Amino acid sequence: MTDRENKFDELCKTVHKCILCPRMEGSQRVLNRSVGSLNPKIMFIGEAPGRLGADDSGIPFHGDKSGHNFEELLEFANLNRSDLYITNAVLCNPKDQNGNNATPTNLELTNCSNFLSQQISLVDPDIVVTLGINALLATKQIEDHNLSLKDNVRTTNRWQNRILIPLYHPGQRAMMSRSMANQRSDYQFVADQLKKNTTKSNTPKNKSSINVALIIDYLFTKRDKFTYFALHKLFYLIEYKCVIKLGRRATQAYIIRQKDGPYVTDLNIFKLKKALPYLSSKNLSTTNILLYRQPSSLFEERLVDQYEIPDEIRNVIDDVFVEHGNKSNAAIKRTVYFTQPMRNILSIESESQTNLYNVPIQFSLEANY
Repeated sequence: MTDRENKFDELCKTVHKCILCPRMEGSQRVLNRSVGSLNPKIMFIGEAPGRLGADDSGIPFHGDKSGHNFEELLEFANLNRSDLYITNAVLCNPKDQNGNNATPTNLELTNCSNFLSQQISLVDPDIVVTLGINALLATKQIEDHNLSLKDNVRTTNRWQNRILIPLYHPGQRAMMSRSMANQRSDYQFVADQLKKNTTKSNTPKNKSSINVALIIDYLFTKRDKFTYFALHKLFYLIEYKCVIKLGRRATQAYIIRQKDGPYVTDLNIFKLKKALPYLSSKNLSTTNILLYRQPSSLFEERLVDQYEIPDEIRNVIDDVFVEHGNKSNAAIKRTVYFTQPMRNILSIESESQTNLYNVPIQFSLEANY
């Protein structure tokens, strides 16, 4: 691992031991490799992990409505999550007396400000985007500025020798002040600033515009049901085979290593059902979910009827399905663990005697974690 990765992992360990804020005692400390790139051009700073989102998933801005909105906005602006660094001003979920999400106090922002400052210094982004009033206030505690969300939304400002762009939070309450349409324009503005910014030497990766849900919809033309576990692994294998055969990914999906193998954030079950309304689900056990196509949806218009999958990607999906589509969960997990990207991760874990849970999976055969 690189020096930056080692320093980040040490910072995570320090954060996980923090007990400064009494009401955060039962909350998860959300700082791990799922933040994204440790060499980003853009850092997004939210307010705090949500009770139904990052406090549950361990992934910043993922799993709740705010996370779904955020990921949709990134997709609209063609911003790839794997190229970004995503964190929060407060790294634990503040709850009220009823256990619901609460606004961080000034003291809680202050307690976490050192951790935020260390993250900014460590990953050294060119652009910092704050999401909401409290995230903007948190940057002020690190280096003073006179910016306000109301007056400076969607503007570029010099701060710490970087560009600071204040935006509204993607949560539902903030949408009352800043509509989804306006927020789409805000994120496009961020993407435009990224194009103008050339201080980083790394060049953009070849991106594909294939929609993640389109691939899943195509898989459901082959079978009426998949376990949620197997669907993640099949998707990973499709991406891996695309890299092997085509030299590129099929999508921009953000895929991380979790305890049971690859997890695709775009396949969050609630997002998937929204994209493919014909899907239903039922729990087979506490850890196994079955996704199936409702019989009443047989004549419903599908994504595959509206959008074309390029032949070379369709062929890859077909090959992966024929080879692995009917495997048991255990068998497909074994298959995934023998692929080179997963073997790379497992090798580093063995050498370092630690786990790399939540690390973004790199599909380069020479990937160094």
